[in-house]
Amino acid sequence: MSKQNENLVTEQKNQTNKRYIFAQREGDDFSCIKLAEGKYKDIIYKYDKVKFAPEANANDEIPLKFTYDIFLNPNKVEIEDTEFKNYIGDILVELVEDQLKNGTMVIDE
Repeated sequence: MSKQNENLVTEQKNQTNKRYIFAQREGDDFSCIKLAEGKYKDIIYKYDKVKFAPEANANDEIPLKFTYDIFLNPNKVEIEDTEFKNYIGDILVELVEDQLKNGTMVIDE
């Protein structure tokens, strides 16, 4: 699920959210997320497979299911725990909500 690449070079793009910024390595056709504050500061990752759960949970919510790849973890912070996955899951929810609001959501079937 995660992999390490210590030699990642990124170009940061403007982002108003302080928890994360978008980062893209020259030559890649995808953007990554670089965490900008707190315990996970400077971790760079990308979401891999993202999908909605087929059914609502007990709270009548439809959870997002996702996998991710870690490209850089310079501070060697624990990233295989539920806390990290929940943290980046919250960011994913923000991104999905923003894309739904501005009509840029792309859904592959």
